[in-house]
Amino acid sequence: MEISELKNQTILITGAAGSIGRELVLGLAQYQPQQLILVDISELGMHSLLQEMATHFPQVKLTYYLESICDSAFIAALFEEQHIDIVFHAAAYKHVSLMEENVCAAVKTNIKGAKLLIDTSCKHNIARFLFISTDKAIEPISVMGKTKKVVEEYLLFKKTENITTQLSILRLCNVYDSSGSVVPVFKERIKQNLPLEIKGNEVQRAYIHKDQLLPMVLAILDTAHSGGVFIPKLFSVQTVAQIANHLVQELLGISLSEYPIAYKALPEYEKEKELLHLESDTVDSMDNDVLQRIAPSTTQIDIEMLTQCIEAAEAFKSAEARVLLQKLALA
Repeated sequence: MEISELKNQTILITGAAGSIGRELVLGLAQYQPQQLILVDISELGMHSLLQEMATHFPQVKLTYYLESICDSAFIAALFEEQHIDIVFHAAAYKHVSLMEENVCAAVKTNIKGAKLLIDTSCKHNIARFLFISTDKAIEPISVMGKTKKVVEEYLLFKKTENITTQLSILRLCNVYDSSGSVVPVFKERIKQNLPLEIKGNEVQRAYIHKDQLLPMVLAILDTAHSGGVFIPKLFSVQTVAQIANHLVQELLGISLSEYPIAYKALPEYEKEKELLHLESDTVDSMDNDVLQRIAPSTTQIDIEMLTQCIEAAEAFKSAEARVLLQKLALA
């Protein structure tokens, strides 16, 4: 699809008021799409986003909903009422530690909500569906990472069916200074002159900046066969200590050795280093400056077990949902 064709498109963005969703909304608004449909459950976040849109893009037609992507009646009505061309699915629970204690919420929102959107998009022959995933989906050990891996596998499974919707995954690393990253936490603690808590000594994370998101999304839309898994071509790898040092220098003009640090053990649900792809994956360097594509591979998923996992989460059977999630993620 030519980028100029965005003017004729009705685009649905879930998680629109979140860090990634907001970047997509503001970025795509520049291309004057026919309509942007925004979905988020955060009243405060949506209000702030709408104010920003009114200031910078008053001419763009907006429809917005304060609804949950887990509500099947809402999703059904949304796709019946709106002629949607493209879906960007960014809505998810992303805080790793919070999801460890809320496995039912993680499964319902991250898996059930995503599955509902994927199935409904395919049913309505939506042209393109892009799922925003995370490097924590690779060999996951956290609840959040496992939910993302399960959705990736389900989406790739759906691609094997005879459908017209192009299903794509944009697997991101950490987005620097997003609401789910350590950066705003460190900034707030420095502001209050509180010690910075660093988990583990050599924890490394890959980072991209917010302004890299839109070029990657546009590159996927501009790709003739956009189905599959895409990862950033350009990212930086830093230790958490390096980030802390940068922020202390930037905000206070001192080195990290002059600021109080509290080192803590790395929780068992976090890894020293995350990966954007498996070593066994074949990575194709695309003809652009921003993306790489993972060569397609055969994917299977136990649909019956997936259904059981969602049903356990909906019944608030945390232990059962956790066990089933683990089995799905290891399959």
